[in-house]
Amino acid sequence: MKRTKSTRSFVLAVLAPCWLLALPQLGTAQEYGSRLGTIQSGGRVSFEPQGPGVLFGALDPAKRRWYVPQELYNEYRWRQWEYSNYARRYYQRYVDTRLEGDYYYDLYGNFVTRGWLVFNNSQSQPKQFGSSVLKGNRFQGWFSGLLVSADAKGQHHYSVTIGDNIRTTLTPMTFSKPRWDGVQFDYAADKYQGTLIYSRLSQPGGSTTNDLEVLATNATSMIGGRGTLQVGDFATLGLTAVNSHQSNTLISGFRGNPVTGKLTIDQNQTISFIEIVLRDDSPEDQVGGAAFFPTGSDIIITYNDGTEDRGKDIRFDPIIEGGFIRQGFLSADGTEEIRLRYDFDSPAFVNRSSGAKEEIKKVEFRLVLGNDYQVWISSSNQLNTSDVSVLLLVTQAEGNVQDNTNLQVVSFEYGLPTATQIWGATLELEEVFGFNFYSEYDLSYSYVQYPNVLRKSHATSSGLRGDRAAPAWMVNLSRNTYPWFVFGEAYSMDPRYNTRTFTTLSSGFIDYEDERVHVVELVEDNDDQDRYPDTVRKDWRAGDQEVYPGWDENNDFISDFNQNDNRFLSNSVPDYEEPFMRHNVDRPEFLFGIDLNNNVWIDRFENDEAPDYPYKKDHRGFNVYGGMHLTPEVRLMAGVLREDLISSNQANRVDYVLFTLDKSTPNWGRFRFFEMLKSVEDNIPDDLQQWLPNANIRTGESTKIEDPLIAPDTYINALWVGHDYQRGGFIAKNFLKYDTYHQRLDEDQRAPLGLRQRDFFFGVINKVSYRLDLGRIWVEPRWKSEYRKQTIDLLSQERRTELAEIGGFLLGFPMLQHTTLQLGLELTFVNDFERDLNDFNSIVGAAQFTNVSDYLGYKLTTQMGMRIDRRNPKGDESETITESFIAVYAGLQ
Repeated sequence: MKRTKSTRSFVLAVLAPCWLLALPQLGTAQEYGSRLGTIQSGGRVSFEPQGPGVLFGALDPAKRRWYVPQELYNEYRWRQWEYSNYARRYYQRYVDTRLEGDYYYDLYGNFVTRGWLVFNNSQSQPKQFGSSVLKGNRFQGWFSGLLVSADAKGQHHYSVTIGDNIRTTLTPMTFSKPRWDGVQFDYAADKYQGTLIYSRLSQPGGSTTNDLEVLATNATSMIGGRGTLQVGDFATLGLTAVNSHQSNTLISGFRGNPVTGKLTIDQNQTISFIEIVLRDDSPEDQVGGAAFFPTGSDIIITYNDGTEDRGKDIRFDPIIEGGFIRQGFLSADGTEEIRLRYDFDSPAFVNRSSGAKEEIKKVEFRLVLGNDYQVWISSSNQLNTSDVSVLLLVTQAEGNVQDNTNLQVVSFEYGLPTATQIWGATLELEEVFGFNFYSEYDLSYSYVQYPNVLRKSHATSSGLRGDRAAPAWMVNLSRNTYPWFVFGEAYSMDPRYNTRTFTTLSSGFIDYEDERVHVVELVEDNDDQDRYPDTVRKDWRAGDQEVYPGWDENNDFISDFNQNDNRFLSNSVPDYEEPFMRHNVDRPEFLFGIDLNNNVWIDRFENDEAPDYPYKKDHRGFNVYGGMHLTPEVRLMAGVLREDLISSNQANRVDYVLFTLDKSTPNWGRFRFFEMLKSVEDNIPDDLQQWLPNANIRTGESTKIEDPLIAPDTYINALWVGHDYQRGGFIAKNFLKYDTYHQRLDEDQRAPLGLRQRDFFFGVINKVSYRLDLGRIWVEPRWKSEYRKQTIDLLSQERRTELAEIGGFLLGFPMLQHTTLQLGLELTFVNDFERDLNDFNSIVGAAQFTNVSDYLGYKLTTQMGMRIDRRNPKGDESETITESFIAVYAGLQ
């Protein structure tokens, strides 16, 4: 027995030191708890939150403090109750516990990841500040503002795109933006395709919210989608829906119709007055404006309890201002206005109404109107930032009736804008009996709601009674079977068709006058089809001043008429007026193209400030042309255009014939011939916003160009002939353009319009150059002649006859291995046959030294030189202009 005890003592004596020595090594093993998951039935690992459990080791009823071994113990084996000695095990600094991010769990409590929240958008209702957008700094810093999640299996593909600069088009009449901030979900299979889009338009977050939630109670949201179905091998059917609406997170999300939106807190205030303004829809004719019949017009007021008051019954009539008194009605002709003010604080309403103004839940107007009217409306809640009432257009008459034959009751409800909804469908056919077909039909709803602080749901309406939606449709049909071809298009764009929406501030305030801050376009104005919308709006405050459609054929984002202009060295002199450069660049007046709206500008170069629908709003008509290829290089076609303004009696009638020839030969160069003859009756104004060639990128802006309306009843002939020839270093180019406008109106009809019987533009350009290589020296003599005689051009209707002769030479030779010297001389003679004071001659001399070197991985181009321009105006003193420069450019190649 003693031996047994001694043996045990020996074993314990040996094992005890070993156990103590092993403690540090055992302590290095980290305990992860449930961070690596817990094993569930079936061997499944779960990361669901478990919550604190019962620790049996802590069930001792001791008074002494319980030191809980949590994070620091698990990571470093630090025990708060133990003596700290770092002689052998050195101290380790604290490390940020979020160095690898935070822990995130999904809706069901499943562990998602340990990392960083990059993007989050949520909305909770009913709740104060229930709308939230968060974009972490890593959204822009790590991912450059774009996140893409995707998956695919077999024919099924989908992706989720989140970005602050997404380019998306559903259809060109419903949603088309070169950049927008939001979320896009796309799906594609063999026969099906679908897209969903979403954005909080009022505060989308931009590139980052600096890791903070942007909270809002009032918000403007946009959601839309498009789906297509392939039917057979030739047909595609598409459905589109886009909705933008105001939301108020204090109201339950399931109360009312989500499509029609909710009034913001600021919108939902009691209305004190409503004002209607009647105007002439065609004020320029000074007659036949809005005809208002007070006797037959009325207001219908509905209260919370369902009671209705008619203004005539309670003798609550509007205060009427303005208008010309006619027999039985008032008329607003020209610039005259008729104002109808309904004051809910007036004794007539307070003393006779069935309820207080706070109890009104719906207000409907029934106005008896005739002739060419516009109806505008405002109220005490429809304000700008200066608290001044802002008028919004309700409706306008169709055509330009002036005899009251369109007399009708125009009924509509008043409310503040809460939503814009577009429903649409498309049908595409490909190669059906040789024809290609595209059609689109859309309906636009502009919803309004009447404010009532006592209600959480509000009366909603859109448009007019019996005409709630504004339609827009288009049809294109084409066939190209050599040598024959045909194309037809028909379209109608209701003047009330709307793809814009008001956006709210977080306070709920909307400035109904400031389009730049409180309006978002669902179809942008982007005539140059670049990455920037042209107009300033809520979601693009910078706008785009540099809009020159068709003038950037080399795609360098600089006007081809001012190629040496950029954001560092601005230049306001067009290339066709600069010495040496003007030899190769011709004036825009010498360009040829199609001008079906007859405003002198070629259609593909036009820029305006309207959304880029395929066809302009308020226009309805068709265009059909057909023709044949006489040879592969020669085409002949004829067509008709019939177009009307829906809201006016203005129209555009064009019958046209077009002949084109474009032929290249190896011996004689390229010949081009264009001839277009039109019979035109056009009084529709098509004003433009054009970037002129003398504008520079840094400070330039577009200029408003008014349509001269030169073709009310006119024959227009456009002729352009060109010949290009090149043989070795010899280059010759010759152009002729001749446009004529012959009025068929007699003198008495032309006089009020300020038209001449005949207007024209005639221009001829001849230029030739020949480069000779004489060993290491090259020389290029050249000459250009420019003649024009005109009574009209792109910018004026001024009579001009000018001849410019420009001749000179360029000479260059290498001085060293990477150094060249170039010399130039140019003589110019300008003769203005209408105004002798504009005659001048000039001589320009220039020298330029160029060195090209490699430096620090860049290709450095160093240039220095001087240009001297001596100009001698007729009848005035000579002037000498000098320019010297030293410039260094660093390039990648």
